[in-house]
Amino acid sequence: MDNKKLDKNQQEPKNELISNEKIPESSAATSTKRSSSENQHSDRSSNISWGLLFTFMLILLLTFTCLGGGYYLHQEINKQTDRTQRLAQELTLALKEPLEKVSKLDQQQRQTESKLTQQLTLISASQSRLNNRVATLAQRNPNRWMAEEAKYLVRMAGSKLWLEQDPITAVSLLKAADQRIQSMKDPALTPLRKTLARDIAAVSIIKSTDIAGTVLMLNSIIENLDQLPLNRVDLVNAANKIDNAKMTESVSDWRNNLTKSWQSLMEDFIVVRKRTTDITPLLKPDEQWYLVENIRNKLLQSQLALYHQDEVNYRQSLTLARKWIFQYFDLKNTQTKETLAALDALSTLEIQTPKIQNFASTPLLQQLVTHGNLMGSEEPSI
Repeated sequence: MDNKKLDKNQQEPKNELISNEKIPESSAATSTKRSSSENQHSDRSSNISWGLLFTFMLILLLTFTCLGGGYYLHQEINKQTDRTQRLAQELTLALKEPLEKVSKLDQQQRQTESKLTQQLTLISASQSRLNNRVATLAQRNPNRWMAEEAKYLVRMAGSKLWLEQDPITAVSLLKAADQRIQSMKDPALTPLRKTLARDIAAVSIIKSTDIAGTVLMLNSIIENLDQLPLNRVDLVNAANKIDNAKMTESVSDWRNNLTKSWQSLMEDFIVVRKRTTDITPLLKPDEQWYLVENIRNKLLQSQLALYHQDEVNYRQSLTLARKWIFQYFDLKNTQTKETLAALDALSTLEIQTPKIQNFASTPLLQQLVTHGNLMGSEEPSI
């Protein structure tokens, strides 16, 4: 075994020698091959180094760019944060005074509400006490409701007298109130009945003005204005009379001329004619509308003055309307005559304003309703 190994070891150097011996033969070829392979290896290594360098430079450039952008963004964020903080401070300073005012107003409102609550509580307690007192008085005086009804009737009489200008109804209501007081059969209420009697007498002397009837009559006249005829002269008949009265120059017509002269002389001698208008119409047909509208306006003004108890303007408006109708419309027409007569009747209307400002019985009735009796024994002065 050992010998074999030695033989093998001995044989290997021989092979090496053989191979070494063969090297010189191909040294030129191998050297060229080695040089070309080295050149290729050096080209590849140079290309790789330039690529790595470019990549490294690009990475550095991107890194610096990102760092610069991040730093700039950080600076902008800091500036924006500072600006926001300044704005917040300015806004806080600007809103400080209004917020303080709102706080003060809120505090004042709370104080006012507290005061109002206290006042309402006091009023409610006072109302409760008043209700208890009224209930007690009602139990003591069973005629309290009669007094309430009498007070209501007197108040309605005042409305009829001052608002509706109806003294007749006002007197009736005052008499009804006196009947309610009389039904109570209390001698202590005699001063109240005397005061009611004075109020009734004061209202009874007031003349009643039929305002509603007068207004309706004026409306009727206004509606019929378009039917009134204008005051015109019959020009055709006048021209025929003039032509018939002319005398001819012919000698043979002396009898006709003498007759015409005699008739003309007799007519002028016996008949007296008064002319209140011109021969031509006073108004053209297309101007009649303006005349009617002016008269209608005056009649409407008289109605308004009647509602306002203005007797002066009422009479002035009626007088002017009547003057225009008398001047521009046919006085021989029956409807014109009736219209003028109606206006004459309306112009005599007297508008009497009540001089009573209030009823003397009202305070006594209030005492009777509140306290159940009359507080003072003295009669009120009128």
